[in-house]
Amino acid sequence: MRLLAITDLHADLDSAWAAVEAAAPDVLLSCGDWGDPDAVSLADLEPFSERLPVYTVSGNHDPLEALAEWRNRDGSPVLLASGEVQRVGDLTLAGINGIWAKSHAKPFYVTDEEVDDVALRAAAAGCAIDILLTHACPSGVADLTWGQRHGGQRCFLRAFQTLRPRVYLTGHLHRAQEHRTRDGQVVRNVGQTPRGDATLLELRDGVLSVAPFVFR
Repeated sequence: MRLLAITDLHADLDSAWAAVEAAAPDVLLSCGDWGDPDAVSLADLEPFSERLPVYTVSGNHDPLEALAEWRNRDGSPVLLASGEVQRVGDLTLAGINGIWAKSHAKPFYVTDEEVDDVALRAAAAGCAIDILLTHACPSGVADLTWGQRHGGQRCFLRAFQTLRPRVYLTGHLHRAQEHRTRDGQVVRNVGQTPRGDATLLELRDGVLSVAPFVFR
């Protein structure tokens, strides 16, 4: 099974299609930021799920109502509910939506306590997590900005430590980068797909490989 991860389209859906055409994946994953509500509609998104199964989390530039309505051809929600575990073929996915903030001043803000609670609920499902998707990043792990500062948050690092996924995919910083732990876990910031950044995951005989996929 081939899975393609994209992120931070900011309404450049053509770049997503270019990545899909180049990679020919079985499943499309997204770390969010499809585009603001005035730029991207459900009608713009549905052709992706007509082509192949899609699973996404939301970020800070997303049409949240459209994502909530979006369905795959089998009726499954495209938007991963925070704290729930989704089985896709032989893999398990979990997601945490939103970006960190101290309050709920905007609908896409999540607090430390909420992220911690979501991670605990996902862990309580009792199954190993193969792939964790978030838009925001874990502090100190594959979270460097272009200005060489750390752009992640401790609550997402705690979620990574709680859930211990085989692969953790993030976005938000628009800079592709990767960290591999001594235990073999992969934390990969997918980057920004309009820049040509994507990530290809392949599952063969139980082995899940992860590699950057540059399509331009």
